[in-house]
Amino acid sequence: MVIVNLFRAIFFPLFALWMLWKINMSSKKEILEDLARYRSKGDALYKDLYDVSTSALRLMSELEMRLRQNGTEEDLRLIDEINKFAERVMEATIHSNEYATSLLKDYGQALKKIGNS
Repeated sequence: MVIVNLFRAIFFPLFALWMLWKINMSSKKEILEDLARYRSKGDALYKDLYDVSTSALRLMSELEMRLRQNGTEEDLRLIDEINKFAERVMEATIHSNEYATSLLKDYGQALKKIGNS
């Protein structure tokens, strides 16, 4: 009888701790999976924005060269508009680069926090 009570006194708290640990680890796994999905979507968005901005800058460069050959007043106005748009594209590229850097930093910090908890 004493052995059974001693077994219960040791076994049930250990079992409860094991269950809490298991729940904690499964929630960490879910968080890590969510972070991985979020990161992959962010990476895809960043890559798409980079591809679009690179294509836009190439296209604008070629258009600007062709418009400079004619040199009419309308062409010069279009060149000015192209330059303004190029500045906006460059600004968007800078912002997306800052976002990607921040995302990578935040992702790393989240992984460290999960690992330390």
